[in-house]
This record gives sequence, structure tokens and C-alpha cells, in this order.
Amino acid sequence: MSRALKLAIALLLTILLLSIACVAVPLIPQRDAPPQGLELVEEVWQLIQRDFVDSEALDPAKMAEGAIRGLIEALDDPYTSYLTPQQYELSRTQLEGEFSGIGAIITIKEGQLTVVAPIADSPAEQAGIRPGDQILEVDGESTAGMGLHEAALKIRGRQGTKVRLLVLRPGEDTPREIEITRAEIKLPSVRWEMLPDAIAHITLTNFTGRTDSEFASALRDVIAQGAIGIVLDLRNNPGGLLDAAVRVASQFLEEGIVVYALDNRGERDDWSVQHKGIASEMPLAVLVNRHSASASEVVAGALQDYNRGPIIGAKTHGKGSMNRVHQLSNGGALYITFARWFTPDGRQIDREGITPDIEVEMTPEDIENNRDPQLERAIEYLKLGR
Repeated sequence: MSRALKLAIALLLTILLLSIACVAVPLIPQRDAPPQGLELVEEVWQLIQRDFVDSEALDPAKMAEGAIRGLIEALDDPYTSYLTPQQYELSRTQLEGEFSGIGAIITIKEGQLTVVAPIADSPAEQAGIRPGDQILEVDGESTAGMGLHEAALKIRGRQGTKVRLLVLRPGEDTPREIEITRAEIKLPSVRWEMLPDAIAHITLTNFTGRTDSEFASALRDVIAQGAIGIVLDLRNNPGGLLDAAVRVASQFLEEGIVVYALDNRGERDDWSVQHKGIASEMPLAVLVNRHSASASEVVAGALQDYNRGPIIGAKTHGKGSMNRVHQLSNGGALYITFARWFTPDGRQIDREGITPDIEVEMTPEDIENNRDPQLERAIEYLKLGR
């Protein structure tokens, strides 16, 4: 066996067995031997090296990446993904609240890359991207089978560069191509306004490292302005940092568990209320829709279980899993789903979502005519107490 082949096999098996350096969390213990079936990988490597007509041009690193992608695809989990070193470096900025891109929040829905919502005043919104749009191609490359992180990083890029998206709009049969110029995207995660009758409308667009301080500041401001009730708007919120979600929920609670997670060995981790919240006695209504996902579902589920206020709108997305990030020896990273979230009362969020206490649909006609029946129902509840 040649030295090159031995190195290639060693590299592949090293990656396949996840013998990697972990970022911020400990490694899962390794098995003593590869699971049954992975012996075929070495066998295939040997056959390719021996028989492939261009064997001298084989790139072991490229072949290893292909094997990784094949393993991930077999998991049928859109939230487990492999990032190249370049993609991983780009990804590290997003949860800090600033990055360059088009300003659209995306998810995987029924196997298809789908827009949750464009960020207000972003290049995506200005180009006409709408919630529910399916992104079929990015710069001519199909998104079929593409993981969420990989797709997001293909859409992102340097400020001033262009990206072409092939988009299929709900209710239409013919996709359209939209070209968008990327720009610096800043993500203030909290917006608020005072409505008539001293009702505060606070919108959380996502959960970043700045959300806790931004949300606490918003609460102090609306309380100072005499708010008698709060509408917490989690619609089109794709999630983000779990710790930020726990701190947001804690502002409306006095004590107890906000969420817990179970991993593949049945081990449980709890996240409890951080402190008695400054709005723990404030009348509350929470808005959600089918694009509310992940950390936003954690908040909605906890507030629902503690009967803090009605959940109003449409059933949420059902993305209730945790992803662990492992940095690989090549500088890339593996995002792997390792646990599922449960509400304080033990309801599984993943694939189940949060069902509203009061279901109110938002129709295309409502959007077209700038009507918001979900917000109107929340205001009605806070004014009448029912």
C-alpha cells in the first residue's frame, strides 16, 4: 500500500470517526472500532486508488470532504452540516449581530430552502424577496439536498458583490431570477412601539449575543412610559442563541425551568429562570406563526406552560434541537444535532412545534392590505382580559 494511500485512508477514517477538536464543549467518547459498514469506506478507497484511471490526480482532502457530505446526507437532518474552513470563518460572525449578505432569514421547510422573512430595509427586501419564497438555486447551483448552514453561507458574501437567486413564490408555477447586491447587515434584534391604550408591542427578530441587553432596555423603556400590557411578537423569528432565549423568557417569569434538553443517551440538561423578571407581573400576549422557530419556540413554550399569557397566531415551525459545533483538523467544522428541546411540561418542540392557545391566520389578502388580525387579537385580549 502506497504512502499516499495510507495517508488518505488515515485522513478519511479520522474524520469519519469524528476524532476532532471540539469548540466549547467536550467530545463524545469514541467507539473502540468503526461501526459495522464503515469498513467499506477503506475498501472503496483501496479500489479507487488501484483501479481509477486518473489515480495520480486523486485529492485525498477533496475525497474526504465528499465522504463527509455523504454521511451527513444519509442522516436526513437539515441542521447537521459540514462547513469548509472558509465557510466556518464566515459563519462565526452572524450570531454577533453583524455580517455581509442580502439580509434574509432562511430555513429548511419540507426539504426546501425557504425564506422566513427578509430583514427590514435589507437588500433582500428591496429586491422583492418575500416570506415563503423557495430558493431553488444560488448562482446557478441547485439547493436541493443542501444543508441550511451551507446554503446560508453561499448566499452570504462580501459587501458589494452580487448573488443570483432562482426563487419560486407560493402560489406560482414559474420561478423567477432575482439578482441582489450584498451589503453589511446589522441585526438589531429588538424593536418596540407604544400602541394606543398603553399597550407595548415588542418584536424580537432573532436571538443574538446582544438580545439580552436590548430586550431589557426595551422593557425598561415601555414600563417607564406606563405600559399596562405587552405584546411579545416572535413571528418570523428563526431563533439563535439559546442563552438569549432563556434570558428573554426569564423577564416574564419568577422561577422554574425554561427548557430542558435530552441527548441520544437520555441525559438531561435544564435551563432555569435566571432571575425574577422585571415584567413577571405584566399582562402579556405572545404572537407566533409557522416561521417562528428554534429559540423563539423555547420562549413561547415556556410562557405557555406557565400560563403567562396566551400564544396567538399559527402553529410554529418545530425546530427544537441543539447543534454542537466541532472544529475539524482541516479548519472546517461539523454542526451536528445532538439533543432535542422540551418545554417545562415535557412537550417535545422538535417536529411538533407550539400550538397557539388562540389560532388566528394571516392571509395573503391581509398582508396585501396591510392588515394584522393576529396583532389585533392580541390587543383585544390585553384590553378585555380574554
